[in-house]
Amino acid sequence: MDPELIDEMPPEARQALEDGEREVDAVRVRFARQVDEIRTRADAAIQEIEQAAADEVRVLQRRLHDALKPIQDRYAREGKLDEALAVRERVRALRAGLASAQSDPGSLTYLGDRPVGTRMLFDVTGDPDAGTVWGTDVYTHDSALAAAAVHAGALVPGERALVRVTWVETVNVAFVGSERHGARSSSFGPWPVGFRVERA
Repeated sequence: MDPELIDEMPPEARQALEDGEREVDAVRVRFARQVDEIRTRADAAIQEIEQAAADEVRVLQRRLHDALKPIQDRYAREGKLDEALAVRERVRALRAGLASAQSDPGSLTYLGDRPVGTRMLFDVTGDPDAGTVWGTDVYTHDSALAAAAVHAGALVPGERALVRVTWVETVNVAFVGSERHGARSSSFGPWPVGFRVERA
């Protein structure tokens, strides 16, 4: 609006105009905040779905890899080298696709405090003697993953497979020790980072 017209505007009209503009600005801010919140939730949901899809694909790739490897070995033993080489190429391609599943890190301390709900796949061989485990169902992130996987029933001792680790909220979580599936865990007090582990 022309500044000269504003100067000539009666005080009550000027006040009404200012009040109206403030109300309009408040509405815009309120709805913009709601849009941002919806967008944030949508982005998180999309990321979760994409992660779930990627996890399932890796699990299927692992199963196919494990099914093809003995076939490759059998053809090689029988001297059918062309067939063995053809299968080996597929096995190598599958192994490359599985590279995003991390190898057993021992414990998850190097990953720090991830957002609750974060999920990762690990290639783990179950070992109840791999190290100390604290908790039951929910474990402290410095617990030995290979032992926690056995304790949780995700793996049996000596079994190698992909396991899914999910970071969880630990407020009001009691890390109580127990003995399960031939693995023993210990009790611990409050701990800021915890995880669940399941077979992928």
